[in-house]
Amino acid sequence: MKSANPLSDALHVMAHLVGQPGPRTSEQLAACLPTHPVVIRRLLAQLHKAGLVHSSRGHGGGSQLARDEAAITLHDVYVAVGSPPLVQVGTRDSGGGCPIQQLVNQALLDGAREAQRLLEARLQASTLDQLGADFARHLAHHRSLEGSHES
Repeated sequence: MKSANPLSDALHVMAHLVGQPGPRTSEQLAACLPTHPVVIRRLLAQLHKAGLVHSSRGHGGGSQLARDEAAITLHDVYVAVGSPPLVQVGTRDSGGGCPIQQLVNQALLDGAREAQRLLEARLQASTLDQLGADFARHLAHHRSLEGSHES
């Protein structure tokens, strides 16, 4: 079973909202992941609270970006879903005894903190419009490959 990754799921949802002329429902977005619409509604509630999406109820309702995609960083989405740890390192409880274990734990934790800082900086430098452009290039590449198989 797939483990829950709220950041990945939230970025996936936001990417599906890029360039959309109107709102998308949680059912439509859930089909893209795939997951249950309730999971999407929870993510959308967090994104709405952070001011990243607008949501409306009823016929014709759904969610769409609240700001221009060039003004939304991947870090904004990361913060909206609660800033989950990007790097997780397992350390052994040293129990205060073995000095080697304490050094090993410190080395792992120092590396994890540095990796976390680097990943957060990367998220701050990346915007949804860049993610959308990357997707468009990826899609065009795959379509060109499909065309070469038809010959």
